[in-house]
Parts: sequence; C-alpha cells; structure tokens
Amino acid sequence: MCIRDRSVGGTEMQKAKGIEDSAEKFFADMMKTGQKMNDPELVRAFIKASKDEYEWALKQGLKPSTVAIAAGMSVPRAHAFEPADVIGLYNKYAKSKGAEIRLNTAAKRLIWDSDEGRVAGVRIEHKEQAKTVKARFGVLLAGGGFSRNPDLLGKYAPPMKWASVIAGMGTTGDAMLMAQDCGADVLDTNYVKASYGFKLNPTSIADMTTIYYAGAIIVNKDAKRFVNESLSYKLLGDEALSQPEHKSWLIFDDAIRREQMKIRALDKKMWSPFDEGKTVPYAVSGATIEEAAQKAGLDPKVLAATIREYNENAPAGKDKLGRTSLSSGYGKPVPLEKGPFFIMPTTAGMIGTYCGVRIDTEAHVIDVFGDRIPGLLAAGECTGGVHGAAYMTGTAFGKAIAFGRIAAQTIVKAAGK
Repeated sequence: MCIRDRSVGGTEMQKAKGIEDSAEKFFADMMKTGQKMNDPELVRAFIKASKDEYEWALKQGLKPSTVAIAAGMSVPRAHAFEPADVIGLYNKYAKSKGAEIRLNTAAKRLIWDSDEGRVAGVRIEHKEQAKTVKARFGVLLAGGGFSRNPDLLGKYAPPMKWASVIAGMGTTGDAMLMAQDCGADVLDTNYVKASYGFKLNPTSIADMTTIYYAGAIIVNKDAKRFVNESLSYKLLGDEALSQPEHKSWLIFDDAIRREQMKIRALDKKMWSPFDEGKTVPYAVSGATIEEAAQKAGLDPKVLAATIREYNENAPAGKDKLGRTSLSSGYGKPVPLEKGPFFIMPTTAGMIGTYCGVRIDTEAHVIDVFGDRIPGLLAAGECTGGVHGAAYMTGTAFGKAIAFGRIAAQTIVKAAGK
C-alpha cells in the first residue's frame, strides 16, 4: 500500500487530536517554507480550495488514515490518503457526470484560434493517428512536471543530475511546453530540487523516510553534520547533494526509530524488520554507535564525537547548525543516546519539479506580459507560484486537487452555468 499526504489546515481530525491549526497558520508556514518566493494570493487560494475539496471528499466517503508532522509544518497537517481511493473517487464521479476518459492518447499541441484570439482545442495522437479536439470553453492542462526530461532538467536545474528519479514515467514537461508555445510565463524553475530521505537506488515513494523529523541527524562521508535537519526536505536535498562525493548518512537510535514508526506508515514498514531480528539491505545497526559506524564505513571515533557534541548542544537549544526543533519549529531535538543505533546511506530523489506555468487565482494561465491567455487554464504539478523556493509535504497532491477544483469552477462560470 502506498500512502500519500495531503496538507489541510483546521480539520476535525486535527481538532480531535488536540492540534490547533488554521488557514492563517497554514499560510504563514507556506510562505516561510517557500522563503516568500511564492505568490501569496495563489497560496491563499490554494489553502481555501484545499479545505473545501477535502470537506467535499469526506462527504463522499473518503477518509484520511492519520495526520502527521512533516516538512515545512509548525503543526501536524499531513493527512494520509491511499492514492487509489482518491483516484477511484474522482474517476467514478467524473464518469457519473458524463466525462470521457481517453487512455493511451497523447496531447501534442494546443490549437490557437486567431480569429477568436484564444486557445480553441488540442491536437492529440492515438495509435499513431493525429486528431483535433475542439474546446468550447477552454483547455485545462493538468500534466506532471519534467523530472524525466533530461533536456529541461539540464536547462533549469543542472545540479539534479546527481539526484535519483522516482517520478512517474510521463513526467516529461509536455504541459508546460505546450503552454510556453502559447506564450505562457513560468515560475519557480530556479527552485527545482530533489527531496531528501531515500534509500540508495530508489524506485518509489515507499523508499523514502522522514525520520530526521523524529530526531535523526545527517552526516557526510567524514562523519560530520553539515545541515539543520529540521529544514524542508527539498533544502536538505540541496545540501546533501553538495557534500563530498554527493554522499550522506542518516543516524538515529532505537527511541527515534520507534517514534517514527508511530508517525508514518511507510517508516513502520521500513524499520519494523529490526524488531524481528532481521537485517535489511538499506541500513545497518549496532549495539554501540561505534559498531554501527564500522558497518557503515564511517569513522567510529569521529561519528561518536559528532553525536556527543550534538547531544550536549541541540536539546539545550545551542546547536551550531541552528537546529532548535524537529521540523520547522515543531518539537524539540532529542539526544541519540541508547542503542541499538542505526545508520542508513541516504540520497535525494526527484519526486516532482514543483514549478511550471504561471497561473492566477482562478487557474487562468498567464503569459510573459502578465496577461491571461484566453481559453487556457492549468492545475497540478505543471504550475508554478504556489511552492516558491521549497516545498511543504502534502502541498503538491493538495495543489493538484485544489486548483483542479478552481479551474472547473472557472470553466463552469465561462460556460454560463
């Protein structure tokens, strides 16, 4: 089972767990995480629509399994959903309203009507046959990013050549390129980053841990810390990829392991084998930190000294790298002090690019002159402006659903219904 997080603020599930959250607190966290490079009006529109659509989904019978703390949050707001359930709900709903879903059909180009001065359709290809689909009220682009397009990564994010890629095979930037062909502006392309916490050679999101938000520390090949582990995992990814040989390791003790297994279902699956006396190919353990370091190929004395310094300073608020919380102001750093100890060689992986065409609060695509492109809307990963410089867990999943809702409302309005 694969679980995906969706960030929503001020839900009944949060209240039931004693978590105080609000749209304003969510907004402040989003702007802080995005380093204020995100569009505040887009962020506000996203937060409102995300809550509205979340409440609608609950009425349809969809329910999150839990809510947890994750990257960029000052309080837990990552609501965990099974993606298949979400897709199933929307698939069934769309078909019930008469939607036609065409599989194995590629959108190749947008059609511009020069007489009407708007996007009027899409050129598609199915079984090597080209066709044109006319759009009466607009075209909504809802494609992925460009994690699997080497040319676009080379253009916008050269450092990502060191990152692993787990994004879907179709994330080749087609939606963004089609929009650019019509003059669309793009945002946040200079902030393309990989997410930190993956096993080496990952294949899916199930290979990622966020155990650093439960207290784990991160070291480089010299067995020394180099980053404040409470930062967004996109920023952690940047720092990790810049280390010698682009290598880093996660270090944690048994108390942190057990705490993380309570927080995140994927981590429970990842770390529970140790409770059964098993070994795993992606991490090592040892009764002492020196024993674990030896197995991991790190200098035992240096790593022991690194942990000793961390234990003496971070929990007391005196960490030299500035770690004063577990994640973005939530929770206090804990010492790593009781074995067994665990070490996992860790890499950064491309889940998505979190950037793309510029849109307004009604999901209209905006051109390079700041004007709307008539007949063209966009939602999802192919859009920019919501995340800014970094990414909060659950806001990509949430952004797709929220702006999909907004775009649909805009089209209905244009149709006069």
